[in-house]
Amino acid sequence: MGLLDESILNFRLLPNDIDVSKMTNDRYLAFMDLGRIDLVLRLGLFKIIFKNNWQPVISFATIRFRHPIRLFQRFQLKSKIIWWDDKSVYIEQVFVRQGRVQATGYVLGTLLGKNGAIPPGEILDKLGDDSLKPQEPELAAKLREMESHIHEVQKEPTPL
Repeated sequence: MGLLDESILNFRLLPNDIDVSKMTNDRYLAFMDLGRIDLVLRLGLFKIIFKNNWQPVISFATIRFRHPIRLFQRFQLKSKIIWWDDKSVYIEQVFVRQGRVQATGYVLGTLLGKNGAIPPGEILDKLGDDSLKPQEPELAAKLREMESHIHEVQKEPTPL
């Protein structure tokens, strides 16, 4: 699989994935974890992560829900890297059922080593991937802005 290729996983919604009749919000994040694990495995990154004792972390995630996925329905999760900067990889994850987008999630992830975040350029070098970096999508700038804003808000003391 190439760095910018799309991973597609097929699922069926089971009883442990629902609240009353539809997928519960936290399960979307769990399925997204599986999509990113699939990317790591297919890209050949798992061995590199293990060998270097790096830890994958998500610094920011957001989901836009469109239509519910209901009990026993089949759906696909499509995951792909859309861009990277000096510290994070931007991943788009789309839930699709019968050709219709059910939800879309975006995640900013990084790998941490003993001295902090591993720059994506270093990761690409270890992968031996010389993929050209795509042009930054406007969405990436908006996600980074939102993450930065939340970070600043969290630093402020809580009003009494």
